[in-house]
Amino acid sequence: MGACVSTSSPRTRVRRKCHRRPKRFCRKVPSSVPGETKKRNRQEVSNPALHLSQLQWHHSQIDATVICQEEAWFDTVSVLESDSDDDFSSVHEGFNSIKCDIRDIVSGHEKTQGNVLKSVLPKLVNSLSFNDKIISVSSPGLHSQRRQSTIIRLSVTRTSIDEVETDEYCASKMHLFRPRAGLIIPRCKEEKPTSGTWSAIEPSNFTLRSSSYFRDKKKSPAPNTCPYTPIGLDLFVCPRKINHIAQHLELPSIKADRKIPPLLIVNIQLPTYPAPMFLGDADGEGLSLVLYFRLSESFENDISPQFQDSIKRLVEDDMEKVKGFAKESMVPFRERLKIMVGVVNPEDLVSNSTERKLLNAYNEKPVLSRPQHSFYQGPNYFEIDLDIHRFSYIARKGLDAFRERLREGILDLGLTIQAQKPEELPEKVLCCIRLNKIDFIDGGQIPTLMRHGDNSFSDSE
Repeated sequence: MGACVSTSSPRTRVRRKCHRRPKRFCRKVPSSVPGETKKRNRQEVSNPALHLSQLQWHHSQIDATVICQEEAWFDTVSVLESDSDDDFSSVHEGFNSIKCDIRDIVSGHEKTQGNVLKSVLPKLVNSLSFNDKIISVSSPGLHSQRRQSTIIRLSVTRTSIDEVETDEYCASKMHLFRPRAGLIIPRCKEEKPTSGTWSAIEPSNFTLRSSSYFRDKKKSPAPNTCPYTPIGLDLFVCPRKINHIAQHLELPSIKADRKIPPLLIVNIQLPTYPAPMFLGDADGEGLSLVLYFRLSESFENDISPQFQDSIKRLVEDDMEKVKGFAKESMVPFRERLKIMVGVVNPEDLVSNSTERKLLNAYNEKPVLSRPQHSFYQGPNYFEIDLDIHRFSYIARKGLDAFRERLREGILDLGLTIQAQKPEELPEKVLCCIRLNKIDFIDGGQIPTLMRHGDNSFSDSE
């Protein structure tokens, strides 16, 4: 019996020992317990070789469709996320968190490949679309996106983006000091108009007062002769209005052997800021559309003596008597100057009935330039400045509405001297030119004209 007692006693202790421990703890304990994980982390930090070998082992255990840490390091997308030195301190922490996620995936047999992609892939790379990252560069929240990034990377794609930004910046900041006149907008010599060019047109394209206008108020196509022919066109950005623009340009050297200047320069000053209800100083950032004309070689033979005399009076700032309600008054002859603007393809510019009515009301209707004009004279030129900044609110508002769509429009511009007496009829065109779909929105392609005394770029801005 003693033998039986001695043999049963150990068995009883074994049963009691197993009985105290819950059944779920009887299985084999996994090797990656928390205590060992912490110990292993300390060893990995102190032993770089062990750390590298374990990382390679983890990479070999991941499916080929999952992006590993090494692939994410050479990711050309995430470089656009951050370029701040403040994010460098979070690189090591982000690396450890990603490594732990990979270890959990390898040790967890219940996760499928789809679960791996859903759980780990967003942590490694926020987006796999390079186009999306390019769009985010120009978005307002770029600064916040950069601050949230946890990895700083270098990539050759960043260099290409910098070049594009540099090129755009240089184009938008292109400054010209005393450029040669007529080199910005090229001339189109073909029958079919080319976008961004100018063409010479016949004066008969404009409808002016006919020989019987004072009897029947009828108009007819203008005579097909013109004292000035177009030779060039320029378009400049002006931080402020530039008056007497000819003194800031290199003009053609043409001798003035007549009483009438051989060069006629028309400077059309266009505002680019939103049209205010009240003019104020009527100045600000805008464009200068500069037209260059040369006196016709057949001026003496083709132009009537009466019209030659009118041109001389315009240049010499002659005064004339005008009958009023109470008495006669002396008025400058230059107040007869009229502007003519005609849209060749109006249907390409209008988008609704209101714009169509507005365009029809002003299209091909000569308008007196007074009092929004100025005149300057040089050794061989006569300059006319037309200040659109000081036009009526409706006119400026209409121009602002159509300015972006003028790149699709073909415009005929011209000047004439209004006839006040029967002997001055029919009205004749002083100068005219056609603009072929010229873009009046500065996207960096329009240079800025620098004036005398502007020693730096900042002085003109």
